[in-house]
Amino acid sequence: MNKIRKYIKTTHTVIVENKETLLFNNINVFIKDPLPDDVYINNVLGSIEMRVPSHLVSNIEAVYVGHFKEFDKKDTNAFYQDGALYISNQQDDDEDMVDDIIHEISHAVEEKYGSEIYGDGELEREFLQKRKRLADMLAAYGYADERKNFMNTEYSVEFDNLLYRKIGYEKLQYFTIGLFPNNYSVTSLREYFGTGFEKYFLNQREELRETSPILYNKIKMVDSLGEM
Repeated sequence: MNKIRKYIKTTHTVIVENKETLLFNNINVFIKDPLPDDVYINNVLGSIEMRVPSHLVSNIEAVYVGHFKEFDKKDTNAFYQDGALYISNQQDDDEDMVDDIIHEISHAVEEKYGSEIYGDGELEREFLQKRKRLADMLAAYGYADERKNFMNTEYSVEFDNLLYRKIGYEKLQYFTIGLFPNNYSVTSLREYFGTGFEKYFLNQREELRETSPILYNKIKMVDSLGEM
């Protein structure tokens, strides 16, 4: 990963360090590959600064925008690793990019506040209770043999394939409404937190509080830590 950073900084940096192109005035943003003409990086960064408190990005050193081979390996368009956000340059609009960045900020927050988020086991219990309810509903549709996979909180390709290929997106969406923040939050405990974090800071707090009260309270707790 350090090789990726060095390559970007030395050969593909089109954003230079100045106030307009820093996130929260101290996180360097590097564009490796061009964004679509209707996506404006300064608008994206400004929107994030208005929504997310600065103490939640204190362990992020840089944001890299472009296409990276890791996206293909992980079948994703963004990830957080070693103090940096890696975000795809293929975005529908400003808000699409804001969503991706806020979601990945959530994983930096997990790294910093992991004990506060997961230490008491409450969030895991809420997640597994929802998983069990989903498994019970799906059992009626012929998926009873898959119950054991629903009790693993870690991400697994096997479980992901079950959700999106065997069960299918449309059917999963029907069963998760009012139970999970969204379909993707079913995949693992970390993504349950990440999608909740995204909804919280995209002004969908009431919906999140009704659907996942413990998740809501955990995010509210880390949000308030900057006030101490």
